[in-house]
Amino acid sequence: MPQPALNPSLLPFSLLLPGSAGDILQLDAPMWMTRAPAVYQVVGGPGEHTGSATLHVAGSRAVYSAIQNREDDEIHIRILGGGEQGENLEWSGRISDIYTKKGPPRSLAVLEALFEETDSMWMMRMMATMIGLRRTHQLNTPKFGFSLVVWSRLPVLNGFGGDVAMMTSTAMAFKASTGLDKKRVDGIRLARAIVHGAKEVMGLRMPLADAITCALAERQTGMFIEHGADPGMQWAPIPDHTFIGAIDLGMDPITEEEDRVAAEAGAAMGMAHLNKERRKQKEPQYGGWGQVTPKEFEGGLRSFVPARESGADWLAAFTKDEPEIAELVDPDRPYRQRALSEHQMRESGRVHRFVEQLAEYARTKREDHLSEAGKVLGSSHRSLRDKCGIQDDAIDEVLGKIQSAGRDAGLFGGRLAGAGAGAVIVVLAHQAGEERLREIMDEFAAGPFAERIVDPPSLHIETDRGAAMTGWWEGVLQPKESEPEEAAAASAEAKDGE
Repeated sequence: MPQPALNPSLLPFSLLLPGSAGDILQLDAPMWMTRAPAVYQVVGGPGEHTGSATLHVAGSRAVYSAIQNREDDEIHIRILGGGEQGENLEWSGRISDIYTKKGPPRSLAVLEALFEETDSMWMMRMMATMIGLRRTHQLNTPKFGFSLVVWSRLPVLNGFGGDVAMMTSTAMAFKASTGLDKKRVDGIRLARAIVHGAKEVMGLRMPLADAITCALAERQTGMFIEHGADPGMQWAPIPDHTFIGAIDLGMDPITEEEDRVAAEAGAAMGMAHLNKERRKQKEPQYGGWGQVTPKEFEGGLRSFVPARESGADWLAAFTKDEPEIAELVDPDRPYRQRALSEHQMRESGRVHRFVEQLAEYARTKREDHLSEAGKVLGSSHRSLRDKCGIQDDAIDEVLGKIQSAGRDAGLFGGRLAGAGAGAVIVVLAHQAGEERLREIMDEFAAGPFAERIVDPPSLHIETDRGAAMTGWWEGVLQPKESEPEEAAAASAEAKDGE
């Protein structure tokens, strides 16, 4: 049987395995390798309200996994360089340690106690992947033990969907090792499993758009998603000779998680007020601000949303009717509901305009359309700052340099990505603009914010396919010689003697 060709994107990982995992993987036996790309948000959010839209891009950096079934019931998991100091993370056990005799995984309390005792709480992320797949009927209890090795090439700091890439890569590995046909991998179900597992096991609210992009992205495209119970999706091509790049400034996250949650929650709180009034008027309910037009908002709907309200006051009025929103609300926090609602309402329109302008540029090759798309990014960033209170002087300095360089340098606009979950700026540019972007990064690294830099700034402009689109590679990393030289010589001698 011929050895399948190794996907070039897996080559760095395959070269790393012999020296870093040769003790737990049999390199001359079949194994599966997977990859899941980095993800960053271009425009949209915070949050994924019904009717709202977002646009994400998958980068070329990825998280890789290699898995191999064993003949015994042992489980060996190693994350290369996954520790705080770059050390490997290791866990070894048996199937019975994490699964009950009847089949389901052990309770979260039992698992937490097990991993706490072995100083390996990071294993809860592995369990989140397994449990998410199981809850969505995509993974059964393992019949055999396995060895799993994971390696991340994502930037060290946040901003590129590290959690979603890690879970997606390992989810694909688990699915591969069960013997599932690649054609039966459903990217949407995979994404839902990741989101479900993250929430159930770790209490982590992972954006569905991140998971969908990680699973289903294509090269040189953005993933355009309109959110709802059944999200609408399409690939939005990035025109030739242009890129939507990501500048990682190498700093700690711009915002705290509670501030990002508050920006999402405040808009949802405002929608609860609006829908309460519409119920009184026997009018249809809105699912989210993406379903409201600017004309409707300015025409009177904004008046039903408080300009400012404490979390405690809102909870007293809405906890019973809006339990999912209530989970996000901090009673001690004041919320600028009207401003946050307006951001959400207008942001969906910005996503649509950005995608439309890219499409028009691809059709006409008129740079005016790239300029308009860049203005959308600038407008979105100003709204994050003014309406959502998400801002940082270092980000504004870099965006100011991009704006000053402008169209003549091949730079059309930028925006803080992911509402500040990292220190990442997305930029729309011509390929010729890469040189000026790198100069801006060098200037930033030597400027007044240098002391905040934890990791050297980097530029990411290449895109890649999602995990479910590439599936997995199955083969033998170092095949045995079909007939060793000694055996061949002995065979030849025997024939001569006859």
